Amino acid sequence: MKNEFLIRMEEPEDCLIVTDRDGIYYRMFHKPVTARLKDELDCMQFHEPSLRMIDYHEHYRGTETFFISQGKFLCNCMGRGFTMGAGDILHIQPWMGHSFTPIEPESRLNIMFMDIDMRYGQTDPRLRIAEKFPGVMEDPEFQSLFRKANGSLGRRTLPVQDDFPKEQVQQLRPSGFGIRVHEYDGITLHLKVAKYETEGVKEIWELLMKPGFYCSWDNFKPEYRVFYVTEGKLRCWVRTSATETLTFDAGKDCIVFIPPYNPFGFEVVEESRVYDMDCGARLQDLCEEVDVFRATNGKVPDMEGLLALCKAYDCTITDVGNK
Repeated sequence: MKNEFLIRMEEPEDCLIVTDRDGIYYRMFHKPVTARLKDELDCMQFHEPSLRMIDYHEHYRGTETFFISQGKFLCNCMGRGFTMGAGDILHIQPWMGHSFTPIEPESRLNIMFMDIDMRYGQTDPRLRIAEKFPGVMEDPEFQSLFRKANGSLGRRTLPVQDDFPKEQVQQLRPSGFGIRVHEYDGITLHLKVAKYETEGVKEIWELLMKPGFYCSWDNFKPEYRVFYVTEGKLRCWVRTSATETLTFDAGKDCIVFIPPYNPFGFEVVEESRVYDMDCGARLQDLCEEVDVFRATNGKVPDMEGLLALCKAYDCTITDVGNK
């Protein structure tokens, strides 16, 4: 029986769409959520570098967060060329030209969309039209109409491919880097994408966690949560009824996907690297407050004080700690 809260990215049966053609192994992992078309995640795996690329283009609405999970890409963002490798993240906002050229076999690009309707606006229509109306997708007039309907300004001439220093690319978040970094017992948090980059909708965090660290959201909240595990193992639980709890493990290349009104939590079993892809809380503000308290008092707030701060900054956890 399929676990509705776990997506194993390497298992085709867990994916919504799977195709392998024209040099790209493509997988879509889950539907967009909420009216903002938020948190729609897919993967493009390029078999041979010489076969395919993502052309230089830009959008007039929506954001994209690109995660390099395997291989290397030569990238361009707003006219600056640089190389990205496994663990690097690039966050693109409207009107930012960008492109990706794989430079190693089987390079893999995971993409999270916000306010870009990839499945229903683009992928499904493309597949249907290509199957039932040969030649339509290749028509330049139709392509222009299709791009405009989906918020795209279309392809542009690829800029000169210079070798720009990665540390000077504002949109790039290299592996191990955070816009802000906060360290506590059992966990280090790297802020990867801030609220000012998502129109205030969410933050994206990289969580480096030690075994024994745990966190619970044992409440009924109207919010989606998406956790992407890239290293280690979590033991997760979801309350599925008043008397039943589903327990499962999430390891490397797994997505823990929690729809609204589902109490849940996790404990770290093996040292883990996890991306919190849909943090609606003002977690950066919360961490600043905790850091001030720690600097003033020599320790972090007790649980009562911490939960009061969480409530003030829209963080819905009910328990957190390190065993």
